[in-house]
Amino acid sequence: MNNPLLYMTLLPLLGALLILFVPRDAKSQIKSIALAATAIPLALAGIVYSRFDQTVSGMQFQLTQDWIQIPYAFPDLPLRIGFDLGVDGLSMPFLLLTAVVSVLTVLASWKTALRTKEYFFWLLLLITGLYGVFASLDLFVFFLFLELTLIPMYFLLGIWGGERKEKVATKFLLYRGLASVGILVSFLALAYGAGYTSGQMSFNMMQIADVFRQAGEGIPFDFKNWVFIVLFLAILIEEAFFPFHTWLPDTHEQATSAVSMIVGGVLMKVGAYVLLRIGVGVLPDMIAYFGTAIALIGVINIAYGAMVAMVQKDWRRLLAFSTISHMGIVLLGVASLTQFGLQGAVFMTISSGLLSALLFFLIGAMQTRTKTLQIDELGGISRQMPILSGFLLVGALGSLGLPGMSGFVSEIVSFIGAFQKFPVLAAVGTVGIILAAVYMLWAMQRTTFGPPGMALEGAQDVTAFEYVPILILLAFIILIGVYPAVLGDLINPTLTQFVKIGG
Repeated sequence: MNNPLLYMTLLPLLGALLILFVPRDAKSQIKSIALAATAIPLALAGIVYSRFDQTVSGMQFQLTQDWIQIPYAFPDLPLRIGFDLGVDGLSMPFLLLTAVVSVLTVLASWKTALRTKEYFFWLLLLITGLYGVFASLDLFVFFLFLELTLIPMYFLLGIWGGERKEKVATKFLLYRGLASVGILVSFLALAYGAGYTSGQMSFNMMQIADVFRQAGEGIPFDFKNWVFIVLFLAILIEEAFFPFHTWLPDTHEQATSAVSMIVGGVLMKVGAYVLLRIGVGVLPDMIAYFGTAIALIGVINIAYGAMVAMVQKDWRRLLAFSTISHMGIVLLGVASLTQFGLQGAVFMTISSGLLSALLFFLIGAMQTRTKTLQIDELGGISRQMPILSGFLLVGALGSLGLPGMSGFVSEIVSFIGAFQKFPVLAAVGTVGIILAAVYMLWAMQRTTFGPPGMALEGAQDVTAFEYVPILILLAFIILIGVYPAVLGDLINPTLTQFVKIGG
C-alpha cells in the first residue's frame, strides 16, 4: 500500500477530517491544515512525474486491492469491484493540473472569513474527489469519487456564492446529477458487456478495454451504439456543451473567484477526461462511427460560445462562454481520432484549465478592488493598477491563442488533426479563434484602457501574496507554449496506443 497515488488521493480527505476537530475560531490552523493537505499531494505528484517512464504507454504506479466481490451478482457472472489506482500518459497531466490548481485555490481562499472551517472542509472533499477521478482504474470507484465532487460544490455555491446562490447551487446539482446518472448507466453497461463476453464481470477499465478490443465484432454493434450515446450525452452535460451549458455561466457568476478557479481549472475537465479515457480508450469504433456528428457539435460549441461571449457584460460569464468555445475544440480534435487531434484535445484541456484558473484569480483580485465585474462599470483601471491590468492582458492573450503560450500550440495541434478528417468543419471552426480575439480584446479595452468607470484613487496593485498563484500559473502556461514537448512527450505513447486501437 506504499503507493504515492493513494497518498495523493487520501491526504486531502485526511485534512478535511482533521479540520473537523479544530475549533472554529482557530482560522490560521484550519488554513494551514488545508494548505498542507494540498501541498504534500503536489510534492507527491512531482515525485510521480519525475519517476514516470515516458516511453511506456501502459499504467504505472498501479495499486490493485480487492474491495467488493459478489459471486452471483448476475446469472453466472461473478462481480469484482476493486480499489484500483494507476496513472498513464493520459491521466498524469490531469493529476498534475489538479495538484497545482488545488494548492493555488487554497491560497486564493486564504482571506475567507465566513464559516472558514466549513469552507475548507468542503473544499478539501472536492479536491479528494478530483484526485480520485483521475487516479481510479475501477469504473465504480471512479463514479464514487465523481459523486464526491457534487455535494461539496453544492455547499460551496449555496453558502459562499452570490445573491442567487441557492438557485444556482440547486441547478448545478441537478445538471451534474443527471450527467452522473448517464455515466453510471453507461459504466454498468460496459462492465456487463465485458463480463458477458469474458465470463467475469469487473469494473476495471483496463480489463474492460482489453475485452472490447479482443472481442471486436463479438460485442453487438447496437449495444455499443446505445452505450456510447448515453455516455456522450452525459459528457455533454458534464462538460457544459451546448445545449446543456446554462449551468456553467450561472455557476461562475455566483461562485467566489477561488471556487471558480477549481471549477474552471479542474472540475470542468472531467467530462473531457471521460471522453478520452472511455470514449477513445474503450469505444474508439463508436468515436469513428459518430465522428462527423461529434465534430459538428464541437464546431457549434466553438462558434456559439464565442458569439455569446461577445455580448456578455460580466467578466465571469464571458470567461464561462469562452471555456465552452475552447472545449468545442476538444470535441473537434477527439472526433478526428488522429494522433494530432487527440494530442491537441489533451493540450487544449490542460491549457484551458491553467488559463481559466489564472483568469478567474485575476478577475477575483479585480473584483476585490472595484466591487464589480460588470464591464460597463469598469474602465481605465490600468492607470491605478498597471501590473494587475498587465497580467490580465497576458491571460487574455493566452486565451485567444498568442504564440508562445499554451493556447496557441493547443489550437494549432487540434486543428491540424481536425483538418486531416474534417477539412470543411475545421475551417468553419477557425472562425472561433477570430471571434475570441474580438471579445477578449474588446473586454480588455473597456476594462483597462477605456475611460475611467469609477474612482480608484489609492487602490492597491498586485500584492506580494497574489504574485505567487499568478506567476506559477503563467510559468506553466508559457512553459507549454515554448516547450510543448514537456506535455507532448508525456502523453504521446498512450495516445499512440489509442490511435492504434482505433484503427
